[in-house]
Amino acid sequence: MTTSRSFFTWVTSQLAVGGAPMSHAQLDALRDQGIRAILNLCGEFSDLHTIERDHGFEVYYLPIADEDAPDLGTMEPALEWLDESLYLGKKVYIHCRHGIGRTGTVLNLYLLRKGLGHKMAAKILKNLRAKPANFEQWWTVRKYGRRTGKLTLREPSLEVPKGVDLVPFLQEYENIRDEVDRLRAGQQDMSICGRDSMACCTTPIRMTLVEAEYLRRVQDAQLPSKVRMEIIERAAIVARKEREATGTVTAEGRHCLVGTQTLCPFSDEGACLVFANRPLQCRTHGMPFIAAHDLWEEMAPALDQISADLYFGLTGSFPPAELPLFSLPDVASGRYASMVFHLIKQGRQTA
Repeated sequence: MTTSRSFFTWVTSQLAVGGAPMSHAQLDALRDQGIRAILNLCGEFSDLHTIERDHGFEVYYLPIADEDAPDLGTMEPALEWLDESLYLGKKVYIHCRHGIGRTGTVLNLYLLRKGLGHKMAAKILKNLRAKPANFEQWWTVRKYGRRTGKLTLREPSLEVPKGVDLVPFLQEYENIRDEVDRLRAGQQDMSICGRDSMACCTTPIRMTLVEAEYLRRVQDAQLPSKVRMEIIERAAIVARKEREATGTVTAEGRHCLVGTQTLCPFSDEGACLVFANRPLQCRTHGMPFIAAHDLWEEMAPALDQISADLYFGLTGSFPPAELPLFSLPDVASGRYASMVFHLIKQGRQTA
């Protein structure tokens, strides 16, 4: 089940552990294996987590001193982040400096959190270098184990659900997008936002789940790491301004924001960085009101249905009666994925 890739080892097909990446070549090796998120435990390297982020990784930084054990109060949010990342299909790398004591302790805690129990966890750790290395780390594991019960929603399992093939859902969305472009081409003397003007770049944009997932995949696949990081930073600024302007509107609401003049995080010196794949709301901007209204009346139910199907495919559970819409800044930053994860958890807790 475990295979070595130089300085790191796979625990599952999505979770790897090992030592700190100490060169750009090692960071590239992680990316080449599909790893996109890192749980960094190095208390002695205060700049490494920043270098990892600059290299394009999503990083959760939980500094623990060498030979120490994590505080359980700060550990729980880190395990929550790890669980969420794996559930959403990301490949995650856990590391301390050498990939032994601190890494093994956190991995052990995660196995207990997933309901494997001490015996099953010990069996998995047996063939790894990563394992608790001193009494304090071992005692932390025992304390955590006493307060962590078995999973009740499904049988204990280390492996997360296999990723669903999203291509059919995304192709259905592309069909809608192409039809919008075809209809828009029939409109005469219309400027195209993102190319001829920036009119829609100050308009708050809301997207269904399938459009959010599509745009995020475009962002990850087509834009360089440095550009993605700049977009994420701009998205955080835009999201804060939107919250300040509206006070209460969140992704759980299905109405649009009004009155804000914040710039789209994908806008760079007047150019749209995702022009070919810009949201539908941008594509219909500037259309005559009646034509746009009739088009959205037809598109909205189809988008809702594709999003509901996508949700079911990802989670194996029926979607809520009404899925939320996601703001463009939350999609650009990736925050929408956390919102979906918590929506899934909420649904399972009330089931």
